[in-house]
Amino acid sequence: MNEYYIVYNAQLDKFVKINKLSEAELIKSVNSYGKFLAGKNVGISDYIKKLIAEYIPNHKTYDVDECAESLFECLVEVYPGLQIEFVCKHLNEDLDEEESLPEVVKTLKQINAIRTRIAKKLIGQDEALEHCLNAIKLLSSGLEKHISLFFIGPTGVGKTELSRLLASEYLGSNKKLLKINCGEYSNSHEYAKLVGSPPGYIGHNEKGILTERASQSSEWIICFDEIEKAHDKLIDLLLNLLDEGTLTDSHGTELDFSKSIFVFTSNVGLKGNLGRKQMGFGATTVDYNQAKGEIQDEFELKFSPEFRNRLDSVIHFNQLSKDNVAIIAKNQLKKLPVKMSKKLITYVVEQAYSPEFGARNIKRFIKNNITVKVAEKILDGQQSGPYKIAFSSDNEVTLEGVDGI
Repeated sequence: MNEYYIVYNAQLDKFVKINKLSEAELIKSVNSYGKFLAGKNVGISDYIKKLIAEYIPNHKTYDVDECAESLFECLVEVYPGLQIEFVCKHLNEDLDEEESLPEVVKTLKQINAIRTRIAKKLIGQDEALEHCLNAIKLLSSGLEKHISLFFIGPTGVGKTELSRLLASEYLGSNKKLLKINCGEYSNSHEYAKLVGSPPGYIGHNEKGILTERASQSSEWIICFDEIEKAHDKLIDLLLNLLDEGTLTDSHGTELDFSKSIFVFTSNVGLKGNLGRKQMGFGATTVDYNQAKGEIQDEFELKFSPEFRNRLDSVIHFNQLSKDNVAIIAKNQLKKLPVKMSKKLITYVVEQAYSPEFGARNIKRFIKNNITVKVAEKILDGQQSGPYKIAFSSDNEVTLEGVDGI
């Protein structure tokens, strides 16, 4: 009988082994971790790393700093009794989640440290990162109360990922990201999901999404993903939010987001421009840099002057190069129990590089062609790795154990 559970984690895009515990061992762990958290100068991140070290075999093969939250989710899925709230409640201690978060950065040294950490994870978007860091400087210095950023670029280049990194690195937690999928707000009445239904309509007594968040804090990264899909009524609703950082909900309550960063992501103008054939003999396809003029024109046609004039920055994300994608492939492969090699990275890039789909195509290829095979090895009861990668005559990937098994 195996002495571990196997859990698939979507964020890590891999299977994670977790040691089995009896009920008695679990209760003992809750007690010990409760006392650990009660110690002086012990943060939640220390607690999470301590859990990972004890319950996840071969945890050193992971980048624990980068993957801690995802690995913790795996543990909680298997043992809900280990989650932070339960452990603290077991000690009859109140844990205020907002108070447990780090303070928002205030110094230039802290902002430079954020640049370093994000640059390791966001590949090929140095200019976009600098725009965001400038926004953080303005907010941290008190010279601006809120900032609005418009991200334009192909799919899979890091627009939404940068929003997530701003939440985790600037505001201290992924939970400080509110992502709004604007495809769900394409009809005129759907804006009510954000601020509540008007008086006399069904659902008027229910709070909107923004009403709920404003009651918790005025500091958020609010990402309106694919804003070009939203109905004009939603965009009109946002005008005062961009002006003053406040919004009035259906009950007449003023919602305060005055310390937030508003991010809008869009693919506007890319369809029909990116990848189209140029005219003339020996014609090549148009890349993103060549299409920027047409993309900017369509951006101005799609969005009203009233909306555009309220944006602090419009940021064009770069199309990912093969060199960029090679770094992303390496970072993804490092999360798997496989032996890294230049040949393996080159193989992934050559098979999966797509200017149109960016990093998503790389991650999809690795999942379908390598991660699944690792999962099969684990589920077959074989050793947990690291596995050697071999290539068959038809250029397919095969996995071998460290002893060639």
